[in-house]
Amino acid sequence: MQLKSIALSALLVASLEAVDSVGVHYMYYDEDSARTIVKSPSFSLHKEIGLDYDIDIHITHDTVSGASPTYYDAASGASARLPEGIVYPQDIVYGDIPYEDHRTAFSLSITKRSPVTRDEMKFGYSYSNEEDYLSQELSFGMLHYLDASKNSSIGYGVSYQRNKPKIYCFLDPNECDAISGASAMSVTKRSEAINLFWGYTQILSQTSLARASIFAIFENGYLSNPYMRVVRNYGTFDLSITPEKKPSKRNAIGFVLEYKEAFEEVMTNVSYRFYSDDWSIVSHTLDCSLTKEFAKSDASVGIRYYNQSRAFFYSALKDYFTTQRYASSDRRMASFDSWNVRLCWSYHYNKRITFDIDGGYYLQPRYYHSLYSGIGVRYRF
Repeated sequence: MQLKSIALSALLVASLEAVDSVGVHYMYYDEDSARTIVKSPSFSLHKEIGLDYDIDIHITHDTVSGASPTYYDAASGASARLPEGIVYPQDIVYGDIPYEDHRTAFSLSITKRSPVTRDEMKFGYSYSNEEDYLSQELSFGMLHYLDASKNSSIGYGVSYQRNKPKIYCFLDPNECDAISGASAMSVTKRSEAINLFWGYTQILSQTSLARASIFAIFENGYLSNPYMRVVRNYGTFDLSITPEKKPSKRNAIGFVLEYKEAFEEVMTNVSYRFYSDDWSIVSHTLDCSLTKEFAKSDASVGIRYYNQSRAFFYSALKDYFTTQRYASSDRRMASFDSWNVRLCWSYHYNKRITFDIDGGYYLQPRYYHSLYSGIGVRYRF
């Protein structure tokens, strides 16, 4: 199939799979030359029920081992446990804290099409469980064609996510209050997120289309990372290492612009994303990709540039924080630039079996780099 013939539907249809399929994939992620290793096998299923319904199922299990950077008291060892007693300035170190974790995730989506207009409604549910974090999400999306020829359409949707982070008392004793009891080992907190989006898609020609969308995100609850630490009152007798503290609310807005065009057997995709929130983070994402079709295979290459400003409560300095209400040394709250290069090759063994090989390199010059690779197979039935 020529790519220019599928370019028009690539943005309008949730999945390019025209038949039922099942697939398995294995991903290996290496951050900072084995500082963090992630191994992630996954399973996916796409099933059509008649002409009007689709079901998609995805299951994955992640095994994570490595170390996360934060402040700790060297006299007590490289541990996420808060130090007890006096902390001396010469013992404060910003370094890696070892950790291990497992995550099991499941997602289900059901798409219903109108028999006449072919408008789509999509219902989704996702579940993710780690040792210290449980997340569930419900979503609804709608795709509505504005004309009989389906040259233009609007899409809109909403999702609600509910999270339950588990806070161990040795990480943040202040969270283990009288309600949880003095002998409690942990306490379960709560956070929520609501996502809204609206988008417009227009087919410009036989080989090109464009999309513009806007979104809003509203979060509330426990949004801090219990494993992150900050240093307060450095250079005074009140010197201490304390848990980070992020605001309990976060509101964000943004927009996405996307353009796709097919040239014979090559399809191009360019997108720009703008994001701004009330934590003073403003980000810009520019993504470009090329996909080429060969006789029995497809190959794609992509590059992404990302830039963001820092949150108003972030600092990596150990002599910065004193009595501020909000404080964090979490690198994700810093200002930084990053680059991501990715490659993918799909080999169509026959009409039913396709093998996939993918990989990528991520660079955040001020902080870290990572490599990932994956291999998978899909079977159409």
